[in-house]
Amino acid sequence: MIFDVVQFGASGNGTDLSHEGIQQAIDACAEAGGGTVYVPAGTYLCGTLHLKSNINMHLEQGAVILGADDAALYPEICKTPYGNLPGQIQALIWADNVSNVTITGQGIVDGGGNSPLAPSDAVHVRFRPALIFYRDCRNVKFLDVTLQYSCFWTLHLLRCSDVLVRGMTIVAHRERINTDGIDPDGCRNVIISDCHMKTGDDCIVIKSTEGDVCENITITNCILSSRHAALKLGTEAIGAIRNITFNNCIINHTNVALALYMKDGSSYENIIFSNMVVEAYNEFPVVIDITPRYYKEPAIGTIRSIIFDNIMFTGKGRMYIEGAMDAPVSDISLRNITWNITGKCKTDGIKKPDGARRIEIDPNRANYVVHPYQLIAVHVNGLFVSNWKVLNRTGEMWFDRGPFYLLSADDVTLEHIRHPEIVSGLDTVKLIECNRQE
Repeated sequence: MIFDVVQFGASGNGTDLSHEGIQQAIDACAEAGGGTVYVPAGTYLCGTLHLKSNINMHLEQGAVILGADDAALYPEICKTPYGNLPGQIQALIWADNVSNVTITGQGIVDGGGNSPLAPSDAVHVRFRPALIFYRDCRNVKFLDVTLQYSCFWTLHLLRCSDVLVRGMTIVAHRERINTDGIDPDGCRNVIISDCHMKTGDDCIVIKSTEGDVCENITITNCILSSRHAALKLGTEAIGAIRNITFNNCIINHTNVALALYMKDGSSYENIIFSNMVVEAYNEFPVVIDITPRYYKEPAIGTIRSIIFDNIMFTGKGRMYIEGAMDAPVSDISLRNITWNITGKCKTDGIKKPDGARRIEIDPNRANYVVHPYQLIAVHVNGLFVSNWKVLNRTGEMWFDRGPFYLLSADDVTLEHIRHPEIVSGLDTVKLIECNRQE
């Protein structure tokens, strides 16, 4: 059955509020046992819409669901699931404990956040609704629609299972913080494919904010651009994150491209990044890092069994891996990696990307990023590097960095390494407190 929102009183003129009419269509569809809620061309100004089971909301080409700029139209759904961080979740579209719910079509869901919001301003703004928030939902699909200009995270999936996201376009204002693209949070069995994203914060970030296991997720065939991280695990991760593949993606105009940030004592394992072309402007576009969020009461987690394979990087950047002294990063494979280096190595006045603002940094921690090496690996057990190529595209005759800086790195294999001739005074491989190298 088809339920046309116009027949329930929704107006597509862009000025009259339409959420009551659209909600009546949703409710009627659910009471009938399910069907399609049809949104024809037009701009529908809305507050919160609550989806229910067995519904396909179909946005026709030219249809826009536009979030109204009125906090009273967005009731609190729940408190933020981020530990002790105060605040509440509001959303333009939300669903709670439902199944068989789909959003399809060539239309647009617009949160109205198409304006800059600097970090100094954002901390004072409490009304920042997400675009779409699903909690405890099953058999969820998002097909072809465009999600744009969220005021907060664009698509937040909390404890959802059997999720398909395909063919979507996600756009956020580049100067707005916390405008993530997709956040699978404690989810299982998720496929994200064939999507195009340009975000002000992370594009796709996998989390476990409330301690739920996040597992069996594949991200493939996406084109991604971000002011922060394109593909990321953490930082809010209390439960385990495992069995994840990132494959066949193009990443461009991005700060950090690939990142695993361990802050809250979780475990990350069985993760593969493969078949990617990356252009990133950060000094460290690839980061694997265990640094507790609160150094005085550290929660130390584990990162193990991680593979990077067949990836080409272009930019000035390098790779950084740091485990903890009592919990080294383990079993890391870097295979068929090409670096097209286009700029000079910066070592003065820099620090590693921390991946989060809500942290307390140990003032006495060592700053390893000042060492001019292409790969810096600290507290690692089991590092395999094969067919690693670094190409000098800077136009300079001598290269300004050595290949490897290894501190407390055990069971290391380096084979088939290609690296430009370096300036005098740098070690080819800097080894400190390391055992079993080949």
